[in-house]
Formats: sequence, structure tokens, C-alpha cells
Amino acid sequence: MKPTALILLSVLLVACERPFVPVRTPEIKVVAPDLSEVQIDSTLTLQVRATSFRAIAHVDVEGRPLRYDSLRDMWRGSVPLRYGLNRLRITAVDEKGVSATDTAWALRLQATVLPGPPLPDGRGGGRLVRLPDGRLLFAGGAEVWTGPAGRDLFVWVPGAPVFERLRPGLSAPRAGHTATLLPDGRVLLLGGGTQGRPELANNLRTDAELVDLAAETRRLLPLAIGAARAWHTTALRQYEGRRFLEVLGGYRRLRGDSPELGVAADLITFELRDDSLVLLTPGLGLYITPLAAHVMAPLDAAGTRFLVAGALATPDYVKTQTFRLVLEPAGRVDTLLVPALPEPRQFATAAPLRPGVVVLLGGYAGQLSRTYPYPLLYVEEANRFFRFRALLLQPRFDAAATSLEDFRILITGGFGPDGQGLAWTEVVAFAPF
Repeated sequence: MKPTALILLSVLLVACERPFVPVRTPEIKVVAPDLSEVQIDSTLTLQVRATSFRAIAHVDVEGRPLRYDSLRDMWRGSVPLRYGLNRLRITAVDEKGVSATDTAWALRLQATVLPGPPLPDGRGGGRLVRLPDGRLLFAGGAEVWTGPAGRDLFVWVPGAPVFERLRPGLSAPRAGHTATLLPDGRVLLLGGGTQGRPELANNLRTDAELVDLAAETRRLLPLAIGAARAWHTTALRQYEGRRFLEVLGGYRRLRGDSPELGVAADLITFELRDDSLVLLTPGLGLYITPLAAHVMAPLDAAGTRFLVAGALATPDYVKTQTFRLVLEPAGRVDTLLVPALPEPRQFATAAPLRPGVVVLLGGYAGQLSRTYPYPLLYVEEANRFFRFRALLLQPRFDAAATSLEDFRILITGGFGPDGQGLAWTEVVAFAPF
């Protein structure tokens, strides 16, 4: 081989031994405001820090340039916000033209709190259903968190100033149950307990109750002892003319005939056949994760995607659980990732505001004195939670809520920080978005 060729080969081999150095792009961080908070102003004053080993030459948000503040080493500017979710694409470019883009989300809302029709008496642990004719039915609950559950049924007729007591009431007292509207207009109350709070397995109700307001009838449906649940959630699934009730989590008997309560970690399925409930998942159901006193609210009109969120507390730790649950009509079940709750809310309630948006209301963190007075909103498009601290509500937990027309949510009942049942009702009216 010629000397010239040897030299060229040596150069190539040396070049091949040089390590690959990836292009370093600028790093972007929103310093202020805290975008996990709901924004109430039409203009967002944004502060961004962009860093790189080279000087940053330019930063913009959705094509709007920010100005550099050399004293604070950050970029500042104003961005207009519309009502609802705003996507903010932030681009930073260094002196060599190397750029990076990050996406931030801002949620702007306006809401007004109005007094709603109160309950005849304070009740926590009851459940609320909106009927096809617009009436609201409030079922069960307890006057005191540490007291017995009641048999009360309250109904509100649109335009009426208050909820009215219905006669007859329920066949059996219950709190911490679920209330499901069936296609024929009847309401199914499942499980729950005979006390206002979860205490002993012997307090679990081993039945459901069918409430038919049109026929003025109440009918108890027995459940298998192992299927008894309280402070669980349910979803109705219909497929090829059959009706299934999916039951997620809740408190259950820990084992055998033990008086202790345990936390269910599974999804069990009942089928409604001729006004009876047939358990299709004897023993353990589909394992999901331990959940009790959590929320489960629909994210779509078809009722196939749900936000599930809650917290479990022991003397040693608090653990939150959040995910999206997919329940397809044919029976396929899946879970999708959701960021952790920004705060550990136990015994909260929730209602959908619009498709893809759920409002979480009330609940407490570890002890009753830490009951939350402001709501959280989950927005599926951004897949994140936003605190609405500017919207102050009655602090309550284990309350009942439902969606109304025109971006309104009604919340009623629940227990206050002192454990006493509340009769107070609030209607939160959001500016449409």
C-alpha cells in the first residue's frame, strides 16, 4: 500500500474513534405564574427561564417574542388567554440557532357561586341523581359522620326553592352507597353502610335497592356477602340488550367473618336480570388498585372513559391513586396514565363539567379540620389537574354533586369540618368554554 493511502486510512480510523456529541438544546422552565393554578385574568404575564451552555438569543410564546430581563436572568412578556384551556408553545433559540420548544398549559376560568335549593336536613354520605325530567333525587346519608344512616329520600323539582321529603322513603338506611340511573328511569342504590362513616364490616349493607318514583315502589335486591361494598363507585355498561353494573373498589370485609374492613382493589361486575343482580365475578374481580372513598366521573358522553382519583391514608403515610378507566361496551377494560393528585383528597365528590373536563369538590386531607374549600379541575386534553383557589366554596366532604345545563354544577349535603351533616346547596356557574 502506498504511504499516502496509509496516511488517509489512519486519519479515517482516528476520526471514527471520536465520540458522538449530541446537539445540546436550550432548557425551558416557566418561573411564574404557577400554571397549576386556574387563571382568572384575560392576560397572562409570563416569566420564563431559558438556559444553555451558549447564550440565549430569542424566546417566544406562540410566536410572541419575550423580552430579556438581565437583572433576573429571565424572559418576560404578556400572552392573551381565552376562556378554557390554552396551549402555550414556548420556543428558545441560542446564539448558534439551535432551538428547543416546550408546551405549557394555562386554564382560564370564570365562575360564580349561587345559593341553591337546600335539603330539609343536613345529610352527608347521601347520593344525588339527576332524573330524565330534570328533577334531582337525593338518597340516604347520615345526619352526623359518626351517627347512623337514614332512610330519607329528598327530591327537587326545577323552579322549587327547596328539596322536599318524599314518602315513602327508602326500605333500608344507607350511606356511602352509589346511585345509578337506569334506562327505564328507575334508580339503583348499591351497597353502602348503616353508619355515616366506614367503621366495621358488620355495618356493610348486603343489598341494593330499586327506587321507582313513578310507581312509588321500593324493592330490596340481595347481594352476596363477599360482594358487599361501601364508598365504592359504579358505572352502567350496556351491550347487546344486556345491562351490567361495574363496581370499582370501596370498603369490603377484610376476610371471612372478620369484623375488620379492608380496601377492595378490584373491579367486580353485576348483570341486571329481571330486577335482580347477578354477580358475574365471584371471588375476586379484575385487579386494578386499592381504592375507597374515591371519585369516578365520566370523561365522555358515551360513558366509556372515566377519571378515577382518590387517596388512602394510614397513620404512617398517604397514598393517592389517579388514572383513567376505560370500560368498552363489549367488556374490555383498560387504564390510562394520569398525573398524581396535587393534594390527597379523601371523600371528595366529582361531576363532569363538559366532555373531557371533571370538577373535584371538597374532601379532606388526613383529618376533618383540613377540609378543602376550593375545587380541582382535571382537563383530559392537557392530562393534568388545576387548582381553583380563587373559587371558595363551603368546606365539605362526602357530599353529593351533579351536572346541570349551561356549565353549572350543583353540590349539596356532605359533612362539615365538625362532622355535622350540611343542608346547604351551592350552584357553581362557569363561563362557557
